[in-house]
Amino acid sequence: MRARILMALLVVAACGSAKAPPMPAEAPRKVTSADFALVPCAPVTAPHPCVMVIAGGKRVLFGTPAGIVQGLTPTDLQNLDAVMLFSLRGEDIEGLDDLRNASWRAGHETPLRVSGPVGTTQVLSAINKAYEASDAFTFVEQAPAGGFNAAVLQPLPGEKDTKTRVFNTGDLVVTHLVNDKERVGYWVDYNGFRLVLEPCGMTQAAQFSGPANLTVSCDKADLAWPITEVVFVPLGM
Repeated sequence: MRARILMALLVVAACGSAKAPPMPAEAPRKVTSADFALVPCAPVTAPHPCVMVIAGGKRVLFGTPAGIVQGLTPTDLQNLDAVMLFSLRGEDIEGLDDLRNASWRAGHETPLRVSGPVGTTQVLSAINKAYEASDAFTFVEQAPAGGFNAAVLQPLPGEKDTKTRVFNTGDLVVTHLVNDKERVGYWVDYNGFRLVLEPCGMTQAAQFSGPANLTVSCDKADLAWPITEVVFVPLGM
């Protein structure tokens, strides 16, 4: 009898100490062409403002700090629709030349369009000029799919305007606003939703945005830089 009781206690103890099997981690949601989402840049770009906005399948990159290419996939690089600069200060454009070259090698088929404050055209021209010889060697030795002319950075219109639409595909509209320190903030309008993106040292984009649904800034914002996780914007809210 004692042997049976001891055996039963051992069985109970064994069952009580057994651990439940680990639950599988939930797979992160993938961004699709139907989403309106903010995709964070590589951690190395922090604390500088930087984010890629995907809306209706379009990809618009805001900010090009050093290390920007590290967080972009070949698909992102190949399909970038436009790049928006927050300023022409070194910390905001140190990754622009890397982005230019990486997107070309990834197969971007047209010149990469860029918007920024006054002086952007000169900066883009200087970067293109600096890589003329390198572009020729790259084209001869590796022949990127986009062709030779696809390597260049091309300015979007409106850099001399304090407030103007700089990118418009009908469903996605980006408006830039420039303050007296040549910092640039942006309104991103998509499907009736307004997203405001502005760098530190600027408040005008949020101040004059009207009924913005989501603001990313440094002060008194819904989200603060740097963005570290994918943010899905609920359309129709």
